[in-house]
Amino acid sequence: MYYQRVSKFIEWTGSLTGVSAAVLLALNMSISGWAYVFYLLSSVLLLIWGLREKAYGVAFQNLVFIAINLLGIYRWLIL
Repeated sequence: MYYQRVSKFIEWTGSLTGVSAAVLLALNMSISGWAYVFYLLSSVLLLIWGLREKAYGVAFQNLVFIAINLLGIYRWLIL
């Protein structure tokens, strides 16, 4: 039971963080670059969820998204 609750929490937090990032980026404001930080958090959570649930396709996808999000952070927030 505890495992299922933690798993659902990780899944939904990752999902909602990703949706929040999409909204922030779509608003095209001066702080929109921070969406990549939210995307990174979402991808890390969904990678963990995918590995825990043996959803290896989701885990692999989010591993790639982590690299893309790091690039976005570098391009939008560091440069």
